Amino acid sequence: MSDVVAMVDRLGRAFLEKDLEEALACFVPEDDITYVGSEAGESAHGRAAVRELLTDLFARPAAYSWQTTSATVHSLPGAAFVIAEADGAEHGPDGAVEPFPYRITGLLSRRSSGAWLWRAVQGSEPS
Repeated sequence: MSDVVAMVDRLGRAFLEKDLEEALACFVPEDDITYVGSEAGESAHGRAAVRELLTDLFARPAAYSWQTTSATVHSLPGAAFVIAEADGAEHGPDGAVEPFPYRITGLLSRRSSGAWLWRAVQGSEPS
């Protein structure tokens, strides 16, 4: 299930680079996708709404990233559910990096190509 965990980190890199198209490419191409961030109001369902939310997030002065430290993956036929603990980081415009604990959970779909893509993903900052 290392491919599933790799998708957690791929999305984290897209966030760091503020690469909207790469972030959206991490999701299945259908419209039935969901992204929920760790802050109030960071919730979107449907490709257009997810695009709009990510556009707003990437317009912030800071960039965010995460790197998986451990993960539990539950396999289902054609799908996987992941719960990943991660090292999160806020990258300020002045170059300052502030670490924080992060957790990513979500549902991924396996495509006919064998690739895993997000259907729904939720990030949170455990206290």
